[in-house]
Amino acid sequence: MATPELSDEQRAQALVKATAVRSARRVFKENLSQGQMTLSVAIARAKADEALAGIRVHDLLQCLPGIGPKRASGVMEDIGISPARRVRGLGSHQVDALVARERG
Repeated sequence: MATPELSDEQRAQALVKATAVRSARRVFKENLSQGQMTLSVAIARAKADEALAGIRVHDLLQCLPGIGPKRASGVMEDIGISPARRVRGLGSHQVDALVARERG
């Protein structure tokens, strides 16, 4: 299936939208890494905002202080979350398990 041809105006609008999404995700991740919100608050915000809901869970976990790529992968594997899972696809049990790990 070929991608649809976009007019110059549509292409420009898509570029502006993509830039806004990247900027929102960057600010969100910075706030999380600086400890300005907890993981449970971050997940709730991400699920409510379509731009943030597309963040990979692995990337979200790595933003937490003291969590690197290896620990994030280990936590996801222990809970049973796919490495490709995005925040919008997390179930309530998975969210509860992640939050319990953060407190634990």
